Amino acid sequence: MHPFYIEESEVEMLSGDRLKFLRYMHGKTQKEVAEWCNVTPRYIGMVEAMDEIPTKEVYGAFLNCCYGIGEPLPKVAKPNAKKK
Repeated sequence: MHPFYIEESEVEMLSGDRLKFLRYMHGKTQKEVAEWCNVTPRYIGMVEAMDEIPTKEVYGAFLNCCYGIGEPLPKVAKPNAKKK
């Protein structure tokens, strides 16, 4: 095993305040991050206020959006969404 290897379970998520600061410092809006993560801006606000804990997938997408790397999460059709 590599001496600097860290188990995924040992990695802690950044606090909501730090996520908000990271987003702000990279010039991203809640709406931009929400679109990248395929969630609502309200949900991003709740994560930043620490009222919600994001899934690992959404957390990773949040960080990737701020740093401008990777790809956005795929859009998933909502079951009750009306088609135009």
